[in-house]
Order: sequence, then structure tokens, then C-alpha cells
Amino acid sequence: MGIIDRIILSIYTFLLAFLSIVVILLSLRLIPLETAGTSLAYVYGQWEASLVGAVFFLVSIRLLLAGLRSRKVKDTIVHHNDIGDVHISLTAVENLVEKVARHIRGVRGIKVKVSLVEQEITVKLNAVVSPESHVPTVASEIQSRVHEYIKNTVGIELADVQVTVENISNDFKTKQRVE
Repeated sequence: MGIIDRIILSIYTFLLAFLSIVVILLSLRLIPLETAGTSLAYVYGQWEASLVGAVFFLVSIRLLLAGLRSRKVKDTIVHHNDIGDVHISLTAVENLVEKVARHIRGVRGIKVKVSLVEQEITVKLNAVVSPESHVPTVASEIQSRVHEYIKNTVGIELADVQVTVENISNDFKTKQRVE
């Protein structure tokens, strides 16, 4: 459930708590029936009241659907075994791909994007290669090493490994650490 849904749920819960207190006070006869009757008579025929009712109805539907939404983690690979399911996140696969690609001779920098479409995984790499390297050889080596490493480590076949050489540079690109 997103932050907007949580805010709406908080307001909705507060208003329903107020309404339930009013019903409790009416049932215990702490609020005179005439007061409740005149309040309801005031609402009769007012289009603003129907607007408020429609908003509450739509919020109820939205929160009901948000609560019924599948709790399944979307961006994972699922391995089924005798003991249970193993979920491997695509972020973990991205980190593995980046680790392999960074250690290939001639690769100066790498950006990885892993996507899962209908249980097939596609890896897209944007690489920066050194000028003394043979670019097609480096790209081919990236593809083969990434494919083999993911197959051996995660246990899945990659549908596609796409390598795009963004730049040819001598500069080493390193990740900045947040401390």
C-alpha cells in the first residue's frame, strides 16, 4: 500500500471512528433522538451530502481493492522445491551481473538493468570500454560470462543479454559510497 493510500486510510479511519462514537452515543441515549433526527432531516435533499457519500463510497472501494491486491513480490524469480519457495529479487541478479561485468578486462564502467517478462529474464548492460580493447570481443565476453554466471549461480537461463557500449574511455568509473 502506497503512502497516498495510507494517508487516505488514516483520514477514513478517523472519520469512521467519529461516526461510530456518534452511533454509540445514540444507542446509549446520550444524544437525544430529536438532535439526530433534525441532523438527518437537514441532509435530506442536499447535493453536498450526496457528494460526501460518493467520496466515502469511492474511498471504500479504493481501500478494499488496495487491501485485496496480491501480496506477491513482483520483481522476483521463484524457485519451487520440496521445502518451499525461494524468491530471488531482480536487484540481487543485477548486483551479480554488475559484479561479473566489472571484472572483465577492458570494462571501465557498467550499468545494469534486469527485467522479468513472463518468467523470462532479460539483462541490458550499458558499458564503458577502454580504448585499447577490441570492443566486439569485450561485448561478446560480457555476454557469455554474464550468461554462464547467472546460469550457474541463480539457476536460470537468461532470455537475452544485450550489451550497449556507451563510451570508450580511459577513466575508471567507480561507485560513490554513501557514508
